[in-house]
Amino acid sequence: MSGGELFVGNPGRYANYKMDQADLWARVDVQDNKIASQDIKIASLEDRVSSLTSSLDAYKLLRNRFISTFKGDKLANVTDGAGNAWAHGGDAVVDASLYRGSERRRDPSAYERLYGMDPLRVLSINHKSTIDALNLHAWVIVSKHKIGTTTFYTGFGEFIKLFQESDYDESYLDDGGTTGVTRAYWSFLRCAKDEVRDVETVEEEVFTSSYTVNKGGVASTER
Repeated sequence: MSGGELFVGNPGRYANYKMDQADLWARVDVQDNKIASQDIKIASLEDRVSSLTSSLDAYKLLRNRFISTFKGDKLANVTDGAGNAWAHGGDAVVDASLYRGSERRRDPSAYERLYGMDPLRVLSINHKSTIDALNLHAWVIVSKHKIGTTTFYTGFGEFIKLFQESDYDESYLDDGGTTGVTRAYWSFLRCAKDEVRDVETVEEEVFTSSYTVNKGGVASTER
């Protein structure tokens, strides 16, 4: 202080300091807003993960009922919940996951009847076309509305046998493959087109080919 006056030094320097400080606080505010926004997103993602986990648990319960109902009787009358399970058809990967862990299913033979392979082996398969083939077989075998012929099931069995003999080589469709597995795969898909029929159609054909009584009262077969 000189002569009763306050000495403030360099005024411009002080003004710059005030501007820098204001800019700093503005940046802090922006950062706080970003953090708040991220917190909201994280909370939302956590809710979605929780929801998906619950959905997965519920879906696994549905898949458990799918296999259990198949073991009992695929044409049995079931509750609406189990009925929904049938509507889902095959899901080889999720169903296979039910056979691992401390609370795993203890009936791998039921799984093999549906999908033709050991469940733990299926979990190691990353080939979508192969998984689709397994699901297709399961869908037909459990369906109340479709029925596969002997040729269909024989074709699936041949595909599985050759796939296993190839040591589960998943490259059988690469570059227009011509291996035995390749041919068996395409043959099975053709069977799915030509050897899977509507149950009502089959029942009608069985009915029309059953014994009828002719005018003379003698049983005959119409085909």
